[in-house]
Amino acid sequence: MTGPIIDSLPLQAQASAEITEGLPFWLLWLLLCVILLLVVFIFLWDKDLRRRISAFLSGAHRHMSRLRLQLKLKKEKGKKAALWRELGKLAWSEDVQASCIDEDCGKLAGLEEEIGRLRKTWHDVYSRIEVLGREHDAALKRFRELVAEQEEGRRPRQEEMLALANRKKEVLEALEASLREAEAAEAQIKAVEKEVRQAEENPKMSEADRTARVARAREKAAPLANLVRALREKAPLIQEERYRLDRKLEGIEGQVRVFNVAIHRIEEEYRERLRAREKEIWEWQKAKERTQDKIVDVKRLMEPLFESVGLILDGARVPNEDLAVIYFQIDGVDKTIADLGIRLEHLE
Repeated sequence: MTGPIIDSLPLQAQASAEITEGLPFWLLWLLLCVILLLVVFIFLWDKDLRRRISAFLSGAHRHMSRLRLQLKLKKEKGKKAALWRELGKLAWSEDVQASCIDEDCGKLAGLEEEIGRLRKTWHDVYSRIEVLGREHDAALKRFRELVAEQEEGRRPRQEEMLALANRKKEVLEALEASLREAEAAEAQIKAVEKEVRQAEENPKMSEADRTARVARAREKAAPLANLVRALREKAPLIQEERYRLDRKLEGIEGQVRVFNVAIHRIEEEYRERLRAREKEIWEWQKAKERTQDKIVDVKRLMEPLFESVGLILDGARVPNEDLAVIYFQIDGVDKTIADLGIRLEHLE
């Protein structure tokens, strides 16, 4: 085990010697510093290079400044368009009279009339939906009342039918128990009779013993025979009660079927009626939604007309106390737009 370890030592020493013979670490940093000094010297000596770098950096700065100013300019123009729309809406609501806006106001009047007709249609549809909803609720209430009435009349019959079914089950169990008991007693009687025959046919048994044994067997068979006779007499009575219960159950079941048929007929009648009413309500709901969409579309058509009226009034500066505040706001936006335009020209 010691041989391989000893042999590996010279190889490790040789590798360490090769590393120490490489480039010193301090010399690497010295070379990097020399290169950096050369770059700085070239930069300071070459004016054209400095000018190109400065122009590049200045151009990038101007480009970013131009983008920021353009975004601000776009925002201010949007604000001005919004003020024009506000000015047009205010002039329309205050019924400002000016010949320069007569054409656009005529178009707005037509759209306003269209909105009025649509709103009237919407209210008519809404009223119809309310009426149908009340009728539907009333029909649903009446349907539930009729079904509840039939169920209330059916309930005592169902309870009676359940009681008769339980009684019939008890009678059948009693009949089956009686028959089983009778069969068991008959089997015991047959066993006793067999015992009597065996005693009578046994030649080895004395007459006294035979007589005594036969007497005991007949004494044992007598109560069994009485039990069988009683059970056989009882069975027809139980069977008759069973038939009576069957007849009564059949009559009660017939009455329950009458109520079930009535409930089914009510459900069929009102199911179709309620379904038709719900479909009609759904159709009117869709009509209401379409009318709402049309109102929104017409209002959307009025927006550019309001902006056009505001633009015209801004140019004409029709005197009006209510409009003066918006005129002032527009002037402020115009000043900002002009300042931004001048700053953009300086960046060209």
